[in-house]
Amino acid sequence: MNIDKIAPIAAVALSLIAVFVPFEYWGLLLILIGLVHGLMSPVDDRATQAMVYGAAIAVPLMAGTFGDAIPAIGGIGQDLLVNFTVAIHGYAIATLIGDIKTRIMG
Repeated sequence: MNIDKIAPIAAVALSLIAVFVPFEYWGLLLILIGLVHGLMSPVDDRATQAMVYGAAIAVPLMAGTFGDAIPAIGGIGQDLLVNFTVAIHGYAIATLIGDIKTRIMG
């Protein structure tokens, strides 16, 4: 297994655990997963970069809708998506860092 399989699985697993187990450093762990994944597996394609930035914006919006739409389990789904968004934000930050580095270095 490579980082492109391990990081998303770890992010989803930690996001799910974070819904039920309180721990103040879940956010740090999730953003580190995203940063490491983004730095170890850089995105060169502009369309993929745009998709990553779009996901960083769209997933929290979907989480809010999910939480409002399903009364019984919507809150759990909302928390799961919000936690997963932290890892996506880490990946987006790493992608932005890589893009800036490419532009500066040529």
